[in-house]
Amino acid sequence: MKNKYVSLIAGFTLMVMLFAACKKDYYQDTGLAKGKFNGTVLEYLQSKPQYFSKLLEVITLTKMENVFKNETITFFAPSNPCFDSTISVVNQTLFLTGKDTITKLSQVPVPVWREMLSRYIFKGKYMLNDIPQIDPLQYKTYPGVFMRSYDSIPMNLGVVYNDEGGAQYAGYRQLRISYTPDISQPPMYWFSAPVASSNIEPTNGAVHVLVFSQHYFGFSPFEFYSRCLQYGLDLH
Repeated sequence: MKNKYVSLIAGFTLMVMLFAACKKDYYQDTGLAKGKFNGTVLEYLQSKPQYFSKLLEVITLTKMENVFKNETITFFAPSNPCFDSTISVVNQTLFLTGKDTITKLSQVPVPVWREMLSRYIFKGKYMLNDIPQIDPLQYKTYPGVFMRSYDSIPMNLGVVYNDEGGAQYAGYRQLRISYTPDISQPPMYWFSAPVASSNIEPTNGAVHVLVFSQHYFGFSPFEFYSRCLQYGLDLH
C-alpha cells in the first residue's frame, strides 16, 4: 500500500512537471522555439497578436509590410512590453518638462519608428549557429560580429556561451543583439537585448524573439525621446 501511495505521488508530480513544461512561455525563457512556421515573417507576427500587436501597428505606420512579406530577412522581434517601456520613459520625460504625453503610437513621427524598427531587421537569413560567439569579458577573443541592419545601422550580433558545472562555455547558448552609438566602445557601454527564443523559421527568413522584460524598443529610450523632439511629436 505504501509503495502504491508513493507511486501515485510520483505520477502526480510527473504530470505537474509535464504540464508546466507545456505551459512554458518561451517569450520569457531562453531556449529554442518550434522551428518551422508555414507562413511569412509578417504572418508569424500576425498569428500572435497578444505579443506583437504594437509591433504590427508600427510596421503598418512605417509601410514596411512588404519587407516582412516578400524579402528574406532575419528579425529580432520585440513584443508589446518593449514598446510600453520606451513610451513610459518618454512620457515621464515629457511630463517633467511640461509637455503633453503620447497616448497613441501614431503620434510618434514615422521617421522615428522607421529608424528604430530597422535596427532589428537584417537582410538574409541568420540562425543561431551562423552567428559567432561573444564574451564581453574576453571581447578581443570573442567579439561577436558587427553587421549592418536593414537601414545600414551598425549592430552587434553574438552568442553568449554560458558556463556550466564549473566548465567554461559548456552551458546553454544565448543569442543577443546590441546597439551602440559608438562601435569603438567596449561591450559594457552597449545597449544589449538577450533573445528568449531563437531559430523560428518562417518561409522568408528567421525570427528571434527578445526577452521583453529586459528591453526597451529602440534600445535607448532617451535616444528615442531625442528623436521625437527632433522630428516633432503630434500630440494634438
